[in-house]
Amino acid sequence: MDLLSTGDLKGILDVLSFMEEMEGTVADFYRVCGELWTERREFWSVIEEDERKHVRYVGTVKELISRKPQRFEKGRPFNIMAVQTVIRGIQNNMAKAKAGELKMSGALFIARDNEQSFLESRYSEIVKTEDIEYLTLVNTIVRETVNHKAAIDEEIRNLRN
Repeated sequence: MDLLSTGDLKGILDVLSFMEEMEGTVADFYRVCGELWTERREFWSVIEEDERKHVRYVGTVKELISRKPQRFEKGRPFNIMAVQTVIRGIQNNMAKAKAGELKMSGALFIARDNEQSFLESRYSEIVKTEDIEYLTLVNTIVRETVNHKAAIDEEIRNLRN
């Protein structure tokens, strides 16, 4: 049954709002990393900009679902508390970085964990749909997240060498 019929629309939009906030918080973390480790500023800036795009994509996804809730069904249950915990963790790590309590290697491991948690959050499972615009946006987020994780893994290898 679609989101309009089941009354699940608000819950799905709430989940997406938290996902939007999480993407923005990660972008902020990457911005701080770029400011702190200027020798790798370009690396951090590239993934920060992608995260800013993800915020916009999630906003577009929310608009799509709001406009056409009959085209979407609720997917797997989603734990908003877990997303809030991730956001708080990123904010705490950002504070540690600003306070000089984090080395670049630690920031990279945190970044890799963040990107892995995005992959595990499975944007594509929040709702079920055949809507091409939605699927395209979600697939873009997932593809770029996979690319971020690979780029971060490469940075970690470069630090070790």
